[in-house]
Amino acid sequence: MPLSYKFSIALTAIIVFFSSYQYAAEQSTPAETLAVENTAPEEPKEPVEVKPEDKVEAGEAEHAFKQENPCAGQAEGDIMGPEVCADCHLDKIQTMQMSPHGVAADSRSPFGKDGCETCHGPGALHFETEGNCIISMTGRYGESVYSRNETCLGCHQSGDRMHWEASIHEAEGLACVSCHSIHTRNDVIHRTTQNEVCFKCHKDIRSETFRASSHPIRESKVVCSDCHNPHGSAGTTLLKQFTVNENCYSCHAEKRGPFLWEHQPASEDCTLCHRVHGSNHMALLNKPGPKLCQQCHIAQAGIRGGNHISNFLDYDSGSPGRNRFLVAQNCANCHSKVHGSNHPSGAALQR
Repeated sequence: MPLSYKFSIALTAIIVFFSSYQYAAEQSTPAETLAVENTAPEEPKEPVEVKPEDKVEAGEAEHAFKQENPCAGQAEGDIMGPEVCADCHLDKIQTMQMSPHGVAADSRSPFGKDGCETCHGPGALHFETEGNCIISMTGRYGESVYSRNETCLGCHQSGDRMHWEASIHEAEGLACVSCHSIHTRNDVIHRTTQNEVCFKCHKDIRSETFRASSHPIRESKVVCSDCHNPHGSAGTTLLKQFTVNENCYSCHAEKRGPFLWEHQPASEDCTLCHRVHGSNHMALLNKPGPKLCQQCHIAQAGIRGGNHISNFLDYDSGSPGRNRFLVAQNCANCHSKVHGSNHPSGAALQR
């Protein structure tokens, strides 16, 4: 084969190779170029507009859950002092000074530090923007529930509030201001108004308090926080004690025992027999007395009374007009010590 022919073949292969390489290079796009082309320009955020006459109660702001207030540099702004805040918010200053938060002589209180700005953040931008750029506890500028609660938990994180994390109220997304308002004198802390604050959500419990038999909840002699810790607890249903019975014993100590003759359901769980918020039956019972007892004592509900007195239970030939569910036919008429007895002859809880 002539040398010139071999040279021609080699040159052709080289040309084809470089042509393919150039074509592939032209078809490919660097990753950086793709990232730039696929990234849409970020739209500038606008501060949430709030009307000056918008004076809603805590936790009810219509602007809650919107985008966060994009006031750059607010955290590094200057502290104006409560005297400047009083020019527009004198009513808030006055109510604050009548509460523990407003004691300027106490270094632990907000007014013992930076006044209003201890919780609401530096007010320089708020002052310059005519009412914008401030931390709102109602969330009107888009502050998240978590960030608002962190403001309160910075001081209130111990004691009864140590179980707040993972509590049912925290899991439901409640903010501290959903129940509390530090600018109002009578809120959930006061016994005269506490129940109504809780009833805003717990309407089913409110309806139970209107039944024939109930704890004096409507009269505010018993309030929700007597039994429940709304900030969380180690017990069930936010109970202050670890068990239902321990909660009940804090008032009904005479039912605690120990008894010589125990009634097992009573020592196990009070709610097996009682509805604690209200009932249509006497003594907060779940059912009328005989029906309640015969849920367990079924042997006493048979024909002719089984092994019990026949003229009390059911119909029988000797007393055709007798029925165990008639008025005044109650097991507790005889077995009066249903929670337990210490009498030597009280095995049947009769004395």
